[in-house]
Amino acid sequence: MKHKRILLALLLSGSALAAGTDAGTNKLSVTTGLDYSTGDYGTSTTSEMWYVPIAAKYETGRMTYKMTIPYLRVTNAVVSPDGDPIQGIDCSGTETGLGDITASAGYNLLDGSANGLLLDAVAKVKMPTAESKCLGNNKTDYALQFDAARSFGAVTAFGTAGWKDMGDSDLRNPFYASLGIGTKLGPATTVGAAYDWRARLRSSNDPIREASLFLSQKLSAQWKLQMYGVKGFSNNSPDWGGGMM
Repeated sequence: MKHKRILLALLLSGSALAAGTDAGTNKLSVTTGLDYSTGDYGTSTTSEMWYVPIAAKYETGRMTYKMTIPYLRVTNAVVSPDGDPIQGIDCSGTETGLGDITASAGYNLLDGSANGLLLDAVAKVKMPTAESKCLGNNKTDYALQFDAARSFGAVTAFGTAGWKDMGDSDLRNPFYASLGIGTKLGPATTVGAAYDWRARLRSSNDPIREASLFLSQKLSAQWKLQMYGVKGFSNNSPDWGGGMM
């Protein structure tokens, strides 16, 4: 679920993806950061994960293309970075290396010009590029989701609803959703909160339930800093986590 948290943390700045991108305009942006999470995930072992992504986003007209290449350091892996359970593999100890690469293509359905509603349809694929089976799920996953945002003065409400195909595995293909709200404290400062949910992958597993708080500070026309904290509320979520982008 880590990629979902980062998406939500960036969504308010990404909400400009529709409102701030005119037809025919091309724009490239690059994001990196550091994310940490820890939890026992319903086991007797504490797992820790450090996650460093390099994400590129290219916007052209109504299309947005993204690719995220993650580097991971995981101790006692119980779940993958997406919250998928790791079973049948001994992942005790510490593993480091490349994780699963994710690519997506999004199309802006509504640009906010009519009623203020921004709406994107996004297709995603996660490729089994992890250097170790403890750093990914060794499967090609596909997802289709819709991202929406609408501003009410200084307040912006946003959300995601989607479905994921877990590929060639014995896991269920889950629905997932996120809801959040952000408010501007000033021209360059935004604070907000979000809640993430994903359906259980097995009857014996919990769904993912996580809440996050974030702060976004625009440093200049080219640079933005975002910090966030995460609290999990199920055995398939981290006890807590946080990071900066």
